[in-house]
Amino acid sequence: MIRTALCLALFIALPLYAEHELRSPGFPPSHVDASGSIHEPWGTFGLVLVEPQGAGAPEQQYEASPIPKVRSTVNAGTITLSQIAFRAPVFPSGVDVLLTTAVNTGTQPADAKLVVNVPDSMNIGKRMGVINNQIVLGLPLDIEPVRKEKPWGCAGGVVAMPGWAAPQGDCDASFKNIRAGMGGVPIVYHFTVPKGEQRTLVLGFCESFHATPGKRPLMIDVEGTAKQELDPLTKWGRHIPGCLHFDATDTNQDGHIDITVGPHPRAEDQNPILNVIWVFPAGLPLDDKDLIAGKLNRKAEYFVDVGGQQDQALYEQGPFEYVLRLEPGASQEWLFLLSSPGGGPVPNPETMSWTAENLLKAAEEVAKSWKE
Repeated sequence: MIRTALCLALFIALPLYAEHELRSPGFPPSHVDASGSIHEPWGTFGLVLVEPQGAGAPEQQYEASPIPKVRSTVNAGTITLSQIAFRAPVFPSGVDVLLTTAVNTGTQPADAKLVVNVPDSMNIGKRMGVINNQIVLGLPLDIEPVRKEKPWGCAGGVVAMPGWAAPQGDCDASFKNIRAGMGGVPIVYHFTVPKGEQRTLVLGFCESFHATPGKRPLMIDVEGTAKQELDPLTKWGRHIPGCLHFDATDTNQDGHIDITVGPHPRAEDQNPILNVIWVFPAGLPLDDKDLIAGKLNRKAEYFVDVGGQQDQALYEQGPFEYVLRLEPGASQEWLFLLSSPGGGPVPNPETMSWTAENLLKAAEEVAKSWKE
């Protein structure tokens, strides 16, 4: 009886989804279940073909050599969705790769819709997903997800770092917080305005890490204005809050004013930072001392404590979709990157040199050298 109970307890403790393992030599595995979803310590990621309707259960093949690899294939109508999952040796402990291909096998154009299931706690930017301030998901470059947007918010896969700065002087508490674009990811915000309208937009900065000017210069792009370079240390000094004013305009008539704070291409520190955003009606007189002290926060159309409590992601959390049309015989391929067990942040899809081909080649070379 004791042995039976012990065996039952061990069985229950095992992950029920662990049909197949993805691993690199010397590192913990992740798992691919029967649906093709990948289970990571931070949650589960998976794609579901919902249109055309009638998709059955995926067919799977597991390859142990030269590297562990799982192939999952599902058909619906004339659309075939294939996924290849494997671990690639990207520093420091590898990333899990999901190479997805959709093919129209018919003689007429066909529409397809994929639902992307991610943890509800994930904040997804334009190309990257973040959980607990860790960049754990990289999205493909050549297809745009369909997502619900809020009236304003951060659109980049960047991390919030409350309490990071140590501002001096009479300043609003929001200057203590930042968002940081780790690995050179730009910090992007969108603000809804009536199409074509102007606003006075103010950005607040406080550099508290570097002590020497020139370490972290920034490139700032506010819609309707010329790009500007800024080194907060040179302009104001360490721990000193400062503001930049912009006469912003919705020049592309899309009903948003967009701002981007990115790294200067020659910056030693490629992680851009931003502390505060104010959006005011155009032409409103503004005093920098009052701004920095927080006395004008209530007059702003939008006030953002960047990285703090009065901040938010632009996109609604939870599952999102990809929608596409494929011509007869056409195919489309996408590359997803997932942070693996014990791994660091995934590479930025917009700046990395990794491709599906060299990721697979690197994985096979590491496996071969490990065996030898």
